[in-house]
Amino acid sequence: MSFTILTCDRGFDEDTDFFILTLIFAKYRKDVSGEVVLQMAAYKTQKEKVDDQRTYLVVKDNALIQKAKYNLTANEQKLVNYVITMIKPGEEEFKKYEIRALDFARLCGIDPKNVYRDFRNMIDSIDEKAFWVNIDNRVIKLRWFNEPEYNERKGTISLILDSRIKTYLLGIQNNFTEYELYNILSMTSKYSPRLYELAKSYAYKGHVDISIDALRENLMADVYSAFGNFKQRVLSPAIKEINEYTDITVSYDCITDKGELVKGRLQGKRITHIRLYIENKDTLDRFATYNKTVSKIEKRNLQFKGQLSLNFDDSGKLVEIA
Repeated sequence: MSFTILTCDRGFDEDTDFFILTLIFAKYRKDVSGEVVLQMAAYKTQKEKVDDQRTYLVVKDNALIQKAKYNLTANEQKLVNYVITMIKPGEEEFKKYEIRALDFARLCGIDPKNVYRDFRNMIDSIDEKAFWVNIDNRVIKLRWFNEPEYNERKGTISLILDSRIKTYLLGIQNNFTEYELYNILSMTSKYSPRLYELAKSYAYKGHVDISIDALRENLMADVYSAFGNFKQRVLSPAIKEINEYTDITVSYDCITDKGELVKGRLQGKRITHIRLYIENKDTLDRFATYNKTVSKIEKRNLQFKGQLSLNFDDSGKLVEIA
C-alpha cells in the first residue's frame, strides 16, 4: 500500500478538526487506511512550524530604524519583517524566499477567505512605496523588494529583498536591534511596529529624548500637526499596543520649548519633545505576553478553521488540501 503525503494549511484542532478529517477521508478509508494518522501528524507539525516562526528574530541595523521613514500598513510591516526573519546568519547576499499566502494568514490571524488576492495586493502596495534613509545628511531612496513572482496555482509569492538595503540587514556586527517576530503580530495601528522598533533600539539606555517633529517625520504622521492630535491618533494607540503585546513597556513625559519636563497638564505649553521611557519586561511577564499574543491570534484563526478548499484529480482522488 502506498501513502500520499498531503499538505494542510491550518493547525489541527482537537474534536472539530478530527470530525472534518473523518469526513474528508471516509471515502478513501479502504485505500489509504493509514492516511488519517499521517495527516494528523502533519497538521501538528504545521502548527508547530507556525509557532516556531513567531519566535524568529528580526535583526536590523539601527539606521534602518532610527533614520528611516516609510508609510506601510501594520500588515505590510509584518510581511516585510517576516521576510527579514528568513535571513540566515552568515548570508552575504539576499536569497529568494517563497511564502505561502495561507501560512502568512495563519501566522498573523488574518481572514484567509481572499488571502491570496489580499496578499498580492499587499505586495503590490509595498512595491509602490519607496522609503528614505537619512545617512550623514544624505537622504537615500530605497525599495523593500525586487521583482516579486506570483504563483496563483500554489498560492505563493517569491520575494527577494532589494540589494541596496543589505548593508542594513546582512553581516551586522554593531549598533543593531533584534526582537522576536511575535511582538508585532497582534498590532493593528501602523504606528505601533515603528514606535516599538524605535523604543527597542533605545532600550539599553532606559530613556531617550525625541523631537516631536523628528518622530512625526519618522512615522510619516505629518497629517497630525497639532500635538494633541498626534498624541491621540499616534502615541496613545501605539503605546497601548506596545505595552500589551511586546517584551517592553513604554511611557513618556513631555518637554516644552523651554526645556521644562511636564508630567501633568499641558494647557498653554508648547511641546517640542517627549522623553520616552523604555523598560524590558522580566522573564515571567514576557512569557505571559507571548502567550496572550499567540492566544489572540489563534482565537482569530479558529473563526476561519472551516474554510477548507479540497482539490481532486481527474479520477476523483484527493490530491491536496489548500
